[in-house]
Amino acid sequence: MQFERLNLIKCPISKTSLRFQLISEFEKSYDNEVITEIKEGLLFSETGLVFPIIDGIPRLLIESFYDYSDFLKRHLNQYEEIKKSIEKKFKGVIEYCINKNKKSKQTFEFEWSFLNPQKKDKIWHDDLENLTKVFLNEIGESPDYFNGKNLMDVGCGHGLMTTCIAGLSKLAIGIELSRAIENAYKRNQNKNVFYLQADLQFLPFEDHSIDVIYSSGVIHHTNNTELSLALIESTLNSQGKICLWLYHPQESIIHKLFLWLRKFTKNLPLKISFMFIMIFIFPFSFLFKKLKNKKSNNYREEIIDLLDQFTPEYRYEIPHDLANQWLKRRQFKNIKITSLNQYGFSIVGEKYT
Repeated sequence: MQFERLNLIKCPISKTSLRFQLISEFEKSYDNEVITEIKEGLLFSETGLVFPIIDGIPRLLIESFYDYSDFLKRHLNQYEEIKKSIEKKFKGVIEYCINKNKKSKQTFEFEWSFLNPQKKDKIWHDDLENLTKVFLNEIGESPDYFNGKNLMDVGCGHGLMTTCIAGLSKLAIGIELSRAIENAYKRNQNKNVFYLQADLQFLPFEDHSIDVIYSSGVIHHTNNTELSLALIESTLNSQGKICLWLYHPQESIIHKLFLWLRKFTKNLPLKISFMFIMIFIFPFSFLFKKLKNKKSNNYREEIIDLLDQFTPEYRYEIPHDLANQWLKRRQFKNIKITSLNQYGFSIVGEKYT
């Protein structure tokens, strides 16, 4: 984490500034220079919450005090007393976050562990070198539109899209719930990227502070898709733009069969669900696609597709008109669908308040 980014982040509950305590720093190499960054540190909120910075990444989840308890025990004086105070003051919100995030963190960290960019794995069937073009097509703008703007990639996962689009903007912020953010940070070679582990329903930024929000295939994997939209768009400034990629309903028999199977696989422990997929679904799905098209997914890409279908706790399909109504309800204008395929669609809107 670059030192200059400290003034951007806020407490995810109070939206107030965080007091910083440095533990260690290191030098990180980018394409054109080496920058001294924060490796480990602590962030203190006036609410009493404490958030760690570990391996260069601020961990701003509400439940970070539990996820990274070993680190905090080593570096935080009066850990037990602070823990009791936090539990007393924030019991409800902590339980809410733990319950809704626990499996999602596991499934998406596991899913993105199969991606191998060094072997040119595609991202949802798109070549890595085409990601900037995909982004521009989905958001419906030319590269010049992003000059001087900050952009937030909500649910950045592998982080490769965030790194690509950072070349267009003043700053690209990658938000990810799972520890997949760690590989995103390690791979990144663009100094204009800022990666954080955070919950999109509790974003650590001031309201109206972001120029462009991009979220591809993410909010439909949360416990309440419209609530998630409402909470991320609150960070968007006046005349800002949002772009969402969402699953939509499909009528095919195979898809309906998969949805029926999902009722069982999503509730299984992740390892058992994975074994079921690899034994009973992957061989047939992979072979069928290869027979249809020899250039279809490699085995890692196919596993990622299947994990995304069968393992997340939440996976909703949103009709186009419903997504349109959600944006209209929040005073977005110039709403339109910019991309469409078998699986889903991109919808954009401009905010005028």
